[in-house]
Amino acid sequence: MSLTSRIKNNKEFRDIISTIAPLKEDYTTLSGKLPFSKKYTCLVESNLPHAGDSSLVGMAFDYLARFRIGQVINNTDAGQYLTALKGMKKLQIKTANFNLVGEYYTPLHTAVYDFIKNNQELTDDIILVALRLGKLEQFFRMRVPKSFDKNEFLTIQRSDLLIPDLKELMAVFEEKFISSGIVNKKSEVVFNPNFGISSFLVDGADADIVIDGVLYDFKTTGNFKYDSKDSLQLSGYFLLNRFLREIEDNHLIIGSLNYDKICFNKVCLYKARFGEFECYDFDVVNEELLNDTVIDLAGYFDNNPGRLNNIFLVAPLADQEGYRNAIKKIANKNKTHL
Repeated sequence: MSLTSRIKNNKEFRDIISTIAPLKEDYTTLSGKLPFSKKYTCLVESNLPHAGDSSLVGMAFDYLARFRIGQVINNTDAGQYLTALKGMKKLQIKTANFNLVGEYYTPLHTAVYDFIKNNQELTDDIILVALRLGKLEQFFRMRVPKSFDKNEFLTIQRSDLLIPDLKELMAVFEEKFISSGIVNKKSEVVFNPNFGISSFLVDGADADIVIDGVLYDFKTTGNFKYDSKDSLQLSGYFLLNRFLREIEDNHLIIGSLNYDKICFNKVCLYKARFGEFECYDFDVVNEELLNDTVIDLAGYFDNNPGRLNNIFLVAPLADQEGYRNAIKKIANKNKTHL
C-alpha cells in the first residue's frame, strides 16, 4: 500500500497526516492569483478522449520536465533511477523475456542521456520516448490482468493527440518554470526523492523533485479546483521526511537504507495546464504540533510495521532492530502540544 493508497484507504493514517495538512485558504500562488480559482487562465486545454491518456500524459510530462531540468543543471542523473525501469523489470518477469532491457529500455535510456548531455531540442522523438517510459511506469503501478498482450500494451495509441498536447505543456513549462529562474545551473536538485525507511514503511513514496529546498509536484489535470488528496499527499511527503530525519539524526542505525538526505519545508503544486504554482510553507505550523504529529506517526508505524519484518529481502544490510527500536522510542515520547 503506497503513500497515496494509504491516505485513501487507512483512516488512522489519513487523520495523522490531516493534522498538519494545509487547507485551501492556506495556499499562496506565485502569480498572486487566488489559489484554486477561476482567476486562472487555462493555457493548454485538456482534450484527451480517454482517462488512460490523461494518466499517461501526466507521467510523460513528469519525465520531460525532469529531463529539461537536467539540461539546465547539466546533470544526467535526471535520466537515472527512473520508475519506468521498475516497470521494465516487472514486464520481464510477466513475459519471461529477459532480453527486454537491452531490446526496449536501453535505447530509451540512451536517447534520454543524449537529450540531456547534448542539450538537444525538444522533438517529437524525445516526447515519444517519454511516453514509452510513462507506459512502463503505468505497468509498474498497475495490476496486470490475466489476459495481457505485451506488444499491445507497449504500443502508444493516439500519439497524434498525445505528442502535441505534451509539446504545448512543455512550452508553458519552459516559460513559467525554466525561464522564470525557478531552476538555474547552480540549483541543488534531487530527482524523485525518496524518504528512506519512511518510504519503505508505506510501501513506496517518491516525490517528483526538490529544487533549492522546495518540493514540487507536477499536475497535468485540467481541473483548477482544490483537491484535498493533493494536499494530503504533499503533507505526507513532508511528514515522512521529518520522521526520517528524526530517526537518522537522533538514533543509532547501523545499516541505513539508501536515501537522499534532503531538507524542505516548502511544497508546491505546479499546475502544468495553467502555468500556476500553489505553494505552502510548513514553517508556519507550530513546532510542538509537528513534533506531536511525528510521535503519532511513530505510534502508527509501531503498531503497523508493514514490511519491516521482511526488510532484509530488499535491503540485506538494513538495521531492522535499530529501526524498530527507534520507532518505538519516538512513539513513547511525551507529547508537548496541548
